[in-house]
Amino acid sequence: MSEARRHVRAVIVGAGPVGCLLAIELRRRDFEVEVHEKQSADGVATVGTGRSFNLTLTLRGSSALRPALRDRVYATGSVLQQRIVHHRDRSLTHQPYGVGPDHHLLSVPRAALQRVLLDQARAAGARVYFGHSCVAADAHRAEAVFVTADGGVSRARGDILIGCDGANSTLRHELSKSGARMRIHQEYIPHGHVELSMVPEAARGLSGDGMHLWPRGDHFLQAQPNRGGTPTTTLFMPVESRGGDLRFRSFPDRGSVREHFAREYPDIAPALPRVAEEVWDVPPALLKVVRCAPYHYARAVLVGDAAHTVVPFYGQGINCSFEDTEVLCDLLDRHLGGTADRHAAIRAAVARFSELRVAPGQAIADLSMANLEELSARIDDERFHLRKAVERRLHQRYPRDFTQLYQLVAFTRVPYDEIVRRNERDERLLDLLCERFDLRTQADELIASYPHFARRLDAEGPPVPALTPGSAALSHPGDL
Repeated sequence: MSEARRHVRAVIVGAGPVGCLLAIELRRRDFEVEVHEKQSADGVATVGTGRSFNLTLTLRGSSALRPALRDRVYATGSVLQQRIVHHRDRSLTHQPYGVGPDHHLLSVPRAALQRVLLDQARAAGARVYFGHSCVAADAHRAEAVFVTADGGVSRARGDILIGCDGANSTLRHELSKSGARMRIHQEYIPHGHVELSMVPEAARGLSGDGMHLWPRGDHFLQAQPNRGGTPTTTLFMPVESRGGDLRFRSFPDRGSVREHFAREYPDIAPALPRVAEEVWDVPPALLKVVRCAPYHYARAVLVGDAAHTVVPFYGQGINCSFEDTEVLCDLLDRHLGGTADRHAAIRAAVARFSELRVAPGQAIADLSMANLEELSARIDDERFHLRKAVERRLHQRYPRDFTQLYQLVAFTRVPYDEIVRRNERDERLLDLLCERFDLRTQADELIASYPHFARRLDAEGPPVPALTPGSAALSHPGDL
């Protein structure tokens, strides 16, 4: 162990899943780790209850977990192999998430994931302090000040200060006002969400291996299976009215809520006995996007939602955040292993972290917003399904040359910003093919013509490198 690695102290603000995973990984590296959480221990254990939705881990995020920890997390969740779309006419469409055994989602209740990671962090030797609200920070001293639950004041100083305190990050605010010169943009989107209660008898009639979706134009219902049998059911809908349509704040009474569900969701409405009260009485949780750059200042760094808050429509928030932890720890390994000056090494590591992670964070924010349209409207469209079927066949026929966007995002480690660039080319190519061939009657001809059209398109600009099977790049070669 280098001199710089001896007795390095990390102060982590926030004991959510990301903060706990960082604590676990830093303890593996023999860092002294203390985690400060503003909620009480009981509050953390029940985080999100009643106003949440399950987190969805994919290969991208689960790869950041050591095998034993991954097994514990999988034991709390449900493996989902497909998206199951419920149409207005009560018919179903099944959309596999991918083509391989690793191409699945793990749907995990937020509180369950929280408990597993918190237990492991404490077992690894991290000191966790609850009821500590961050009120000030000094990035140059890697120090944070907290008000405790009993009204006292506590200070914590380390070699590195890490903000894992979520979308409303206090540490981000403190850094931005103390000289960090961060560019921060916050935007609330039109949609909010409420959690609904489904009767167990109806839940047993839903397939347990799929994410159930009821797309209805600009809003949709989602049911995520759980091991206990009853799914986590969530309504995503614009908060304000638009064009005379009923929305969260436009229902005149509980009866109108029931009428809306009976009309829009006839196959599942009888299984939601409290829907009128839950939609009418409970204010919807709001959704927002927070973009920030850079992610660091001096010896402080923001990780996860504190750095990049994204909407949940791609299910990649937790995956991007877990990937953050892996990149940061690898960078600390590299920089602390090469010098005796630990503070200089930490400054270099967090600066490199910003360079590597800001662009992917921006890209997944954009992808997540774009996927809202797909979940709400496009997956209820026949032509959309035909095109997705052709995309799956193209990947099977030309696996080195074509991979569907969702598979690249969820089941590879290719940086999100690289995926966006690659997808722009693929979308142009597919648009050309769909103009030339009929998706219903000429799918075989379309697939056979793919190489010819790809060569034509690539001749017009720089070719896009083929993606090798099993690609697991976290960054550009040599970045870490």
